[in-house]
Amino acid sequence: MSLTEAALGLSWVTAAAGRPALGLLERWGVQAVWRAGASELRRWSDSGSWVLAFLERRSQFVPAEARAALRASGLRFVPYGDGGYPAVLRHLPWPPAGLYVRAEPEAYETFLHAPRVTIVGTRAPTAYGRALALSFGEAFAQAGVVVVSGMALGIDSEAHRGCLSQGGLTVAVLGCGADRPYPRRHRDLHRRIAGNGALISELPPGWPPAPWTFPLRNRLLAALGDGVVVVEAGARSGALSTADWALDLGKQVFVVPGPINGPTFLGSTKLLHQGAACCLGPAETVEDFFAMTRTERYGRGGDGPLEGVTGRPRKDGPARSAGDLGPAARLSLLALARGAQTVDEVAAATGLAVGDTAAALALLELQGLAVRAGPGRYGLVS
Repeated sequence: MSLTEAALGLSWVTAAAGRPALGLLERWGVQAVWRAGASELRRWSDSGSWVLAFLERRSQFVPAEARAALRASGLRFVPYGDGGYPAVLRHLPWPPAGLYVRAEPEAYETFLHAPRVTIVGTRAPTAYGRALALSFGEAFAQAGVVVVSGMALGIDSEAHRGCLSQGGLTVAVLGCGADRPYPRRHRDLHRRIAGNGALISELPPGWPPAPWTFPLRNRLLAALGDGVVVVEAGARSGALSTADWALDLGKQVFVVPGPINGPTFLGSTKLLHQGAACCLGPAETVEDFFAMTRTERYGRGGDGPLEGVTGRPRKDGPARSAGDLGPAARLSLLALARGAQTVDEVAAATGLAVGDTAAALALLELQGLAVRAGPGRYGLVS
């Protein structure tokens, strides 16, 4: 069975059962996990309670039906391990087995390589939050940054619209099949994003939205952005889940301040109290984004689409002695002495877990000892 067929099967099956199987992909690979029997899966996993449900669903999977549904949807499937699969998603505890995508090839290629910011917030914003979400989408688009959001009501949709209004590229990560406009009132927005960006989901075509699919989607929103901007979030807003994931992944979180007694800003205020970067305004936040994430601007050709997808890593920032670092960071620094490498390559060279390696590399980058040397790659500061 090919990589694509195995990933398609895993994607279809784990959407409903056996999601812990995705945690095995980094070590064992897509095809091995798809073929594995019960004894292997239990031996490879910390817990085997999910194995029987996974195997039952796998036995019911009909490849021809999945391929037919994919063709009918008009979506493209990008499997884990493919060159078009975003490398940042591989650092998640349960990375998607593949992505279902609707996008023009050039737009998707730009999405993979350009700087990206995730903008999230409440579905029921104030007029203040709604206006700022639109302005942030506009400002980042003008700076050549891809705007990633969830196409939900409120802040998400305003961020998408702001980006589109400036001819920018925006990406919607959906909590349902990428072929389904959700909510229904965003049917036109769904169409516009498909023509000027990308619609992405890890769920198979036609998959309906459900309460559990949106928290699941939030980890992808966090991973895909080089930084996350929380425009307005209440105490229980799903945007807080995205921010938590971003912090776990070593991403910079920016928060728009609001009234401390405003119910839709209680979560935002808590994030600021915990040390998130405060947004002074759209233009200032764009500058802070480039400085704090150490990404550089990509060119814009007049009023046309994004161009120049060959940005250079930033080399400025505070330097720090390697002796001040922990063991994981020092090992990662030694590995990078051999040349620019991906997180996976550094992990293999050091024997560290992928998550520990990602955190160590983020620390090295923060301290000015390492820089982004390309999509998903790190190198030493020269």
